This record gives sequence, C-alpha cells and structure tokens, in this order.
Amino acid sequence: MNRLIDKLFERDAVAKVLSVLIAILIWFLVLDQENPFTERTITVPLSSNVEVLEARNLQIVGSSIPATVDVRIRGRKKRVDSVSSADFSVFLDLSDVNNSGIQVIRVQPPEYTGDKDIIILGTNPATVRLYFEKIVGKQYPVNIEFTGNLPEGYQIVNQRVDPGIILIQEKEGTLSRIDRVVALVNLNDLSVTKELVVRVTVYDTEGKPMSQFEGKYPAIVSFDLARKLPVTTTVRGKPKAGYYFKEIIPDTSSVLVVGSKDLLDSISRIEAEAVDIEGKSESFRTELKLNVPQGATLADNNGTISVLVNIEPLATRTISFPTSQISIYDSDTSGAFEYAIAAHSISIPVEGRPELLQELDANDIRCSVSVRDLREGEHQVPVTVSLPAGISLRERPTVTVTINATAQETVTKPSTDATPVPTPGG
Repeated sequence: MNRLIDKLFERDAVAKVLSVLIAILIWFLVLDQENPFTERTITVPLSSNVEVLEARNLQIVGSSIPATVDVRIRGRKKRVDSVSSADFSVFLDLSDVNNSGIQVIRVQPPEYTGDKDIIILGTNPATVRLYFEKIVGKQYPVNIEFTGNLPEGYQIVNQRVDPGIILIQEKEGTLSRIDRVVALVNLNDLSVTKELVVRVTVYDTEGKPMSQFEGKYPAIVSFDLARKLPVTTTVRGKPKAGYYFKEIIPDTSSVLVVGSKDLLDSISRIEAEAVDIEGKSESFRTELKLNVPQGATLADNNGTISVLVNIEPLATRTISFPTSQISIYDSDTSGAFEYAIAAHSISIPVEGRPELLQELDANDIRCSVSVRDLREGEHQVPVTVSLPAGISLRERPTVTVTINATAQETVTKPSTDATPVPTPGG
C-alpha cells in the first residue's frame, strides 16, 4: 500500500515540476511577443581630461577629439526604450600622453548610471587617433620695416623698437614656419610724431603674414626725423703778399640734422665758423665749429668738421702790350699840341692765380696815360692798367710821351674896300 502511495506521490511531483516548467516556458513565449529583446544605439557625449596637455606643453593638431560616441546596448524593448544618453558617461583618458606624435587613445568603457537591466555591447569609435605636438617657446628679433615715402631729402635715424625681441609660444610645426617678425611703420605718419604703437606682423617662409598671430604682439617704434643739409664755409682776412687763398676742402660736405619737421623745413644749410687766413703763406688743416640752429642736433657729428685750407703762391707773368692801344687823356683840346708814345710796346708784369694768368692776353687789359699839365717835350708818364678780377699789377709801367706843338697857319682877312674881281661876262 505504501509503495502505491509513494509512486503516486512521485508521479505528482514530476507533474508539478513539469507544470512549473511549462508555465515558465509559456511566460517566456508571451514575454517575447509583448516585450522582446532588442538592440539600440545611443549617441553619448564624450568627455576628456584635455587640460592635462597644457601642463605638458602639448596640443592636439589637425583632427580634434570627437564630441560624441555611439553606445550600443541590448535588453528588453521596454527597458532599452527607457534608456537615454544622460544615463551614460563616456571618458577619453589622456593622462598617459607625454610626447608629441600620433597616438591611438582607447575610449574607456561606458559607465551606465541608470537602473534598467541592460547589456552594453560596445562603443563606436572604440579608439581615437590624435596627433599631438609640443608647445615650445622661441625668441624672435623684431625688425622695423617702412612703407610709404618721406618728404624729399628726409630720412629716419636712431630708430628703435621696444620690445626688440618677442617670445612666441606655439606648436613646433608652426614655429618652424616663422621666417621673421616685423614692426611695419608708415612713413607718411612720421612728420607729425616721433613714436608709434604698432602690432607686429609675423611672416612665414613664403613671405605671407601668419593670421594666427595677427594683432597679438604690440610694439613701440621710436625714431628721429633727419634731413641732410650742405655745409658752407667762409674765410676772413688775407694771406701773405704773393699768396692766394685757393679753396677749403672739408672732410664732409653735408651733415644729418635732427629736428622737428617744421624746423628742418626752415633750414637750407649749416654754416661753419669762418677760417682765419690772415698772413698765411702755406696750406693748413683746422677744426671748425658748426653753427646748428637752436632746437636741432646733429645725427652723426660731434659739432665740428675738419677742413683743409689751401694757400698757394701767386703765379707771375709779363704781358707785352702794344702802345697803340694805350689811351691818352687830359690832353690839350685846342689842337695846339701833338702827342705820341715813342715805344711800340710796353711790358706789364702781373701776378694772380695760375689758371687765370694762363688765359690772360693783351685783349683783356686796358691801359691809359694822363698828360694833364704837361708841356712840349718828352715826359715819363706812369701807365694806368686795368686788369681782370683776380689779377693784380706787380709794378706800374711807364712810357715816354712826346709832346710837339703843331704849326699854326696864317689866315689873311680880305679888305672891306677891295674891288671885287669881275667874273667873265660880268
């Protein structure tokens, strides 16, 4: 009897287990139809610790870190549908980046902060390929370059720029492209100011401005306005007799004068003090002080110039002058006397600069004698000689002037009572 009961009980237990299994199977079948398993891709923001690169003087070049990644999940449809991007955080860890170059960084597994029972299958992209470049600093001299035009005769001197050197911190590749750093100054502005604030321009190796540096580095350009003016020299006094002043040869014929535009416009030359040649009989060198107007200074001079003063002996020459060309004046105008010069020519001794004497001839000379108050006979009369400028008479010549009385004709006056001689047929 007991065996029968035990068998029945065993059969009931099996039936119960089978019933439970069948119920579960049916439940799953119903569940799969009403809330099946499904997959879904959610776009999630990608965060990173990019700030660690700055401390290591690194910068990402070219492609950037993606703003989002796609997270693929699996689960029951109702659960999957209720999940949003806010339930995930995805992180790109750059802590291990220490050097420049191309590196592949793995995206860390997404962290799910929701309460739904889902499975994370993966992310896309799973890795990010980035190019890192070192940020380095390099010093560049600032050069001044001019555009436009200054007024004629003017130039810029004592030009300065502050700072003279700038430090540019940039990526290695960018720095390798820098050719020069320039402070551009428009010359058309220089007549009204002596100082300009400009923004330097950075040029690449192709001579093109690099836009990333535009307006980034200020500089102060200062300068002086100068004008080149001639130096004039004069002499005072006379050299020793028999010598003449030939020329002054200055070491420099012009100087740069610094001043305001208005002042420089009013100056046409710089005068040196006069050279004293009184009694000089040989050439000499001396220093002359330059007379610079008040408010102006000399750019390239200490205020003096050195000059060579040439003093040379006069040349001498004797000119033969025909007496026929000597004018006689102050003679008797009644016609009672005749005047004659005995010799055919006279010698005129002259002195002067060689180049003047070389070209001198008798046609350049005028001679005359005065016979005032002289009576009949022979007389030694000094000759008045007129010479061209720069030539002087060494000794005044004389000539023998012969004065003879002229024969007087007797004129017979007719008688008042004379009988006229009749003419034929009268």
